[in-house]
Amino acid sequence: MTGKISLPIMEDKRPMRNRARRRHRPLLLVTLIAITLYGLYSLSDVSAYSVLFVPESFQSKLPSTTDKPILAAGELVPLEAHIMSKCPDARDCLKDLVLPVMMRVYDKVNFTLSYIGTPTENDGVDCKHGPGECMGNIIELCAHHLYPDPKIYLGFTMCLTRDYKTIPQRELVEDCALEHAIDFEELNKCATKDNGAFGLNMLRESVQRSADAGVTKSCTVRLNEEVYCIRDSGGWTDCPSGPGVNDLVIAVEKLYRSS
Repeated sequence: MTGKISLPIMEDKRPMRNRARRRHRPLLLVTLIAITLYGLYSLSDVSAYSVLFVPESFQSKLPSTTDKPILAAGELVPLEAHIMSKCPDARDCLKDLVLPVMMRVYDKVNFTLSYIGTPTENDGVDCKHGPGECMGNIIELCAHHLYPDPKIYLGFTMCLTRDYKTIPQRELVEDCALEHAIDFEELNKCATKDNGAFGLNMLRESVQRSADAGVTKSCTVRLNEEVYCIRDSGGWTDCPSGPGVNDLVIAVEKLYRSS
């Protein structure tokens, strides 16, 4: 409405236009107030979330946290996925279970992504699918190190895992870093820091964590420190509550309410 207001361009019509403006001034004032109030209401209703690995069609469905209390870390439900970066079961597990569940309950869980391998006596790590997998694991751990928010590093990991056969080729890593707003140069510095010792130490700690939990299969999903479901050899096993997304969401919410 205000975009149509203009200065008078004919002197002999000025008194009439002034009378018209005075007549419509109350209506203009009411309209401006209404627009201002609507703008303030709209700003207060904008969601605080911007989820990189969630398609835009899903982002509008994410709940706002403006009416929720901030949770302490101890109140979140432990949810963990143990994977190998060049494993097709890891790809299916992340795509079909972990990511859809995280889209719905990421504000209720303390999520950890751990890796499976074999610690060696010389402080190294053996990876089932070879040195390329160890490097892929390190790159994904570096993304976690640099961007601890699972909405970022988990999306980046899923991007790599979609093309797991080409991990750790530079072009793939660069493309996924760009897609998820990750600084590729910083990622590379992390992976090569201290001649690779920094990344290798992160991998060794992650692999040891999986070993301490008794996990040997990729992908193993654990909920509240217990095995919830395993994706192995193209199928789901050891899933007493079911491998469905809704099954895991219900289990998480039940634990969250009881905490």
